[in-house]
Amino acid sequence: MPELLAQGHVRGPASPPIVDAVQDELSRVWGDAHVIDPTDRMPFELAVVEVVTNAVRHSKPASDKVELDLEVEVHRDLLLARLFELGAKPLDIPESAGTMPGPDSEAGRGLALARQLLTTITCERRDDANVWTLTRSADGNP
Repeated sequence: MPELLAQGHVRGPASPPIVDAVQDELSRVWGDAHVIDPTDRMPFELAVVEVVTNAVRHSKPASDKVELDLEVEVHRDLLLARLFELGAKPLDIPESAGTMPGPDSEAGRGLALARQLLTTITCERRDDANVWTLTRSADGNP
C-alpha cells in the first residue's frame, strides 16, 4: 500500500452529533494531507458524510445501542474510509438503494449519491457490526 499521508478516527453513538464530529475530523485530516486535490477530497468527504448520516438514521440496535466507529486513511492515490456500525442489526439493503429516486422523492439519495462519488462502496457483516468500506482513487476520477 502506498505511503500513508494522514489518518483519522471518530467513534461515538449513532446520533446526529457524530456527523459534525466526522466533518471536523475530515477537516483535520485534509490539513495533514493537503496534497490531495479538492476534486477528490470533496466528493469523498460528501460520500463519507452521506453514509454516516444514513447509519445514524437507519441503523437498528441488535440489543442496547448502536455505536459508529469511522477510520479514515489518506494515501497519495487512494482515499479509504471504514465505518463500523457496532451493535447494529444486520442490514437488509433494498435493491433500489443504489439508484437515484425520482425528483419528487424526499429520501433515498444518500447511498445512490455515495455510489456515484466513490470508486468502491461495500457493506459486509463482521461479528456484531455492519462494516462499510468506501474508497476513491485520488486521481480526479471516481
